[in-house]
Amino acid sequence: MTNAKKRKKTRRRFWNSPFLPLALLLAFLALIALFWGNISWVVNANIWRQILSDAFPQIFPRPYVLVVKNPTLISGTPEVDNKPAIKSPEAENSPASAQKPRRDMLTIPGINITAPIITAKTGDAEVISGLLDSGVVLYPGSAPFGENGQTVILGHSAPAGWPKIKYEWVFSKINELEKGDMVVVTYDNITRYYKVAGSQIVNPKDGVPAPTVEGNSLMLISCWPPGKDTKRIAVEAEL
Repeated sequence: MTNAKKRKKTRRRFWNSPFLPLALLLAFLALIALFWGNISWVVNANIWRQILSDAFPQIFPRPYVLVVKNPTLISGTPEVDNKPAIKSPEAENSPASAQKPRRDMLTIPGINITAPIITAKTGDAEVISGLLDSGVVLYPGSAPFGENGQTVILGHSAPAGWPKIKYEWVFSKINELEKGDMVVVTYDNITRYYKVAGSQIVNPKDGVPAPTVEGNSLMLISCWPPGKDTKRIAVEAEL
């Protein structure tokens, strides 16, 4: 028997082997285990409900929203200002109009995060949930940055491997922050440097944890674990 015939017979024996399906299944399971961290979001029902709600909001309402319940943080009933600003020709031609637009940003070097800070003008949960798609949200009624009191910033979190769509992933790794890690806030053209003081997991119904540091307490809050809304993670930082 020639070598070519032997090779052909061996290949035929391999493909006809009763163990081939089992071997392929084991190889497939090994690949899933190897890359699970990057694909685990695929089997997360909450994530798929959120995708459907973004694509078809009338048919699939949002499965959950990030709600902060703490009366001490809410003052009055602010409204969303959707009216575009009307400028006169003189104002448009003034030196001030030539300045660069203001950019409010949150940067956390330790977990490689940079995101726009959006100032919410209402505590309405649906409005805030929509704003979170474009960055992190400064919760209305929070203490101004640098002043005594608690400043609250909200952000989404998503499972490992979740594609960086919008800003759904922005706070996915804040659990990795350690005491002393830096949080940089640039707001109203002033940059402030905070240091992480601690973190905790809380129930949504308990609202925002009370500050444990004196002066200005910056609290970063997200749903936890990533992709679910069963708990909240709160990371506190101080100036």
